[in-house]
Amino acid sequence: MISCGENEKPAGEEEIFWIHSYPMVCNLNLPNSNLCLGISRTAEPEFDFSALERIPAEIEGFTLKPYTVQQIKVLKITQTNQEEPVRKLIEILAEEKDYYELLEGTWEVKSHLGESLPNANFPDGQTVYLTPPIKRTANSTDGCNSISLEIRKVGPDQIQSFGGMMTTAMACIDKTPISPFPGLGNKFKREGNTLTFYTDKPGEETIWVKKH
Repeated sequence: MISCGENEKPAGEEEIFWIHSYPMVCNLNLPNSNLCLGISRTAEPEFDFSALERIPAEIEGFTLKPYTVQQIKVLKITQTNQEEPVRKLIEILAEEKDYYELLEGTWEVKSHLGESLPNANFPDGQTVYLTPPIKRTANSTDGCNSISLEIRKVGPDQIQSFGGMMTTAMACIDKTPISPFPGLGNKFKREGNTLTFYTDKPGEETIWVKKH
């Protein structure tokens, strides 16, 4: 005879979602709030961080994999004596490489469209800072204002989607705006500490060199 207990499954419900490879703030409006895991229950990974659902930053049996978005199946167990449910890993269903790591860091623009910097168009040269992935923005200046551009999905040789842009919006008298992110929207290749952006036209390369 088989008792009821031998056929019982753990109480809870199964969930399937994509999970990003690093913790992020639980509340976007409170930058110093606790860290959570960012997940999406979509067919494909979601790279608009404002659209991600935040869940507590622990899943039993699961470890985040750097620069990899993973689709996982978990068992969600809700208990009356706990404020948050407990999640336990059942299996990893899929993985997708996040190539943002190729761009992360502080870069000095050495040349743009075949011309070395500094030059008449960039009298002070140009530096671009791509934040760690918990923020995921490109930051620079247009010669007067500070500019921040959200980076979303990054492929192996091109940024595939951008988010919004923010600026300090100061009035700039007698200032000619410069490109804050020369070449960033083009295809790229990373070789050591050099990042080359290029198009199909010869002579339109832009070269960044990593400072740190």
